[in-house]
Amino acid sequence: MLASINGDANTAIQQAGKLYIKDNFIYVNEVNKGIHIINNSNPSKPVQVAFLSIPGNLDIAIKGNILYADMYDELLALDITDPHHAILTNSIKNFFTDRAFIGNYIANDSNQVVVDWNQKDTTVEWTTTIDPGGCNGCFFETLNSSAAPSAKSTGTAGSMAGMVLMNNYLYAINEMHSLGIVDVSNASNPKLDSSFFAGYDLETIYPFEDKLFLGSMEGVFMYDVSDPAHPVSAGQFTHGTACDPVIADASYAYVTLHSGSYCGGDANELDVVDISNISNSQLLRSYKLQSPKGLSKDGTLLFVCDSTNVKVFNAANPSALVLMQSIASKSPYDVISGNKKLIVVTADGLYQYDYSNINAIKLLSFIAAKR
Repeated sequence: MLASINGDANTAIQQAGKLYIKDNFIYVNEVNKGIHIINNSNPSKPVQVAFLSIPGNLDIAIKGNILYADMYDELLALDITDPHHAILTNSIKNFFTDRAFIGNYIANDSNQVVVDWNQKDTTVEWTTTIDPGGCNGCFFETLNSSAAPSAKSTGTAGSMAGMVLMNNYLYAINEMHSLGIVDVSNASNPKLDSSFFAGYDLETIYPFEDKLFLGSMEGVFMYDVSDPAHPVSAGQFTHGTACDPVIADASYAYVTLHSGSYCGGDANELDVVDISNISNSQLLRSYKLQSPKGLSKDGTLLFVCDSTNVKVFNAANPSALVLMQSIASKSPYDVISGNKKLIVVTADGLYQYDYSNINAIKLLSFIAAKR
């Protein structure tokens, strides 16, 4: 089934999904088809170095040289010490239980796998709990340029992530209402620990210190993972029905709500939630936006993907955000910020910016999507 996992490194990005950053590499999900690996040691000249052909892939997480990825209902562990020759080290079958069926395809049939398809102008009406945009049921460190992915740490996921690493455990939304916990203390040999009901209509996961923030269609479910194998409910924030990525710091959670998707609802806003008393979280303020999606925070700067722009706010006072800049973008989906560098995935490709001078944000590079 995975004999052709090492695809053509020159495979063009067509529909970019989620983002993951580790060391001097960018990993970009090609929705339902695989993962582009980009050497970003020089952000002004990123180079696509590999493509992992993984049908049904939506999510990415990396520990050391082991990359974890979903392949429909299966969780794969891949050794990417040499990113040109990834090696399957282990897998957990039937892990993503909501993804047993993709249309009329039975994902856990080991005798067949979808590797490609042709697009036609045919309309078919159907319902699904999987977002083709990659919402899991719904996306800077610089090392030497020749290095393969480092074995020192985990990386950074975007706000649209449905799978994250923390404390030698992988946490993933493996069913619409449940969180799967996988022991990755032996990175190349992940072991399923448990799954539990974690909230309704889950979409995204954001880790911060010893907390997990689960974005859902109804709100944000907050968990204490001081004991990593046994998350404990720490609080909940409820909002109107809408798709909902979330990020957080020690005092506030930032939640975007957008309409016009399978999530339902008509809200288009950024909610700032006071979580200083996490068991009694309170809405601090809502900001009306056009169609916000992914977001990221670097110090007092808050970046929000919103319709045709990435908006940059001064968030020094969360109750009075100040719009500082707007970066024109074509349907920005997710963003990762850090070390004065910004990576944005949009409908037309992957952009990188230098915001060391916030009044003169500079485009560093662009990898175009080709359809």
